[in-house]
Amino acid sequence: MKSLMRELLTRVLLFTGVAMAIRAMFWRDRAAILLYHDPTPATLDAHLQYLKDKVDFIPLSQISAPGNGRPRAAITFDDGHAGNAELLPVFIKHGVHPTIYICSSIVAHERTHWWLHPIAKDAGVKRLIRMRNGERLAELNAKGFYQDQLNGEAKVSGLSSEQIQAMRPFVDFQSHTRFHPTLTCCEDEECAEELIGSKAEVERLIGRPCEHFAYPYGIYGSREVAILKAAGYKTGRTTDVGWNDERSDPFRLKAFDIEDDSSVPWFAVQLTGLTLMPRYLRLGRVRRLGARLFNKPGSLKQAQ
Repeated sequence: MKSLMRELLTRVLLFTGVAMAIRAMFWRDRAAILLYHDPTPATLDAHLQYLKDKVDFIPLSQISAPGNGRPRAAITFDDGHAGNAELLPVFIKHGVHPTIYICSSIVAHERTHWWLHPIAKDAGVKRLIRMRNGERLAELNAKGFYQDQLNGEAKVSGLSSEQIQAMRPFVDFQSHTRFHPTLTCCEDEECAEELIGSKAEVERLIGRPCEHFAYPYGIYGSREVAILKAAGYKTGRTTDVGWNDERSDPFRLKAFDIEDDSSVPWFAVQLTGLTLMPRYLRLGRVRRLGARLFNKPGSLKQAQ
């Protein structure tokens, strides 16, 4: 049923010209942040090939700069998966300078991103994400998983220090916390350590300032924004859907969360933001989707 609905939505939005119209009306002179995790080189190459004559690729640092009349796109990746190293030839081929938000205490270590570990999968990752952080860690510890160790038969899942150094001239590495907890489920001290500690670890690893942050799962609140500002970050990227311009709140940057295995037609449809409509319909928040997607003055406050 899911694949059938996807195919139907793809046909409707592409063949009726809706996708092209949305790009012309709402992406024009704005910047989209594309969010990936661990795509294959072939998939990313196909996506960038599709975009190359439609948008200008920009680094994340230029996301809030005034537009030049053309759609712009910044390419980002979350977590720092080991597979990201295989994407380097694709970055160079298309002349993109992507941002990889790394979990700074997982990459460059023999460790596993916690939600990829078999113990976490067996326990139910979605349930664990919603738990208080101390309770989540206690349950995983009781089952034999420790976030600062390589446990059991799990594989190292993050980029190595050697891979990061090889990619460093072509990639902007920034912060995605130390261990990827749900920040709003952390106590104040835990939250500060994940944000401030990660900034320091990234800077030690790459020898450059760490100024940009991505909220794990896109979940954040006023406390997290305040800590980012006090720590010296310049931006915080959410998973709220939509485009950005010079009026955007730099600590609530919007993005398009792209499925790593997307075909080119499905990728094109995801760039409209309308693929989230079923989720917002279930939650009764269609007005919120419209406010975030189209950034209508005054709409966002009313849609909360």
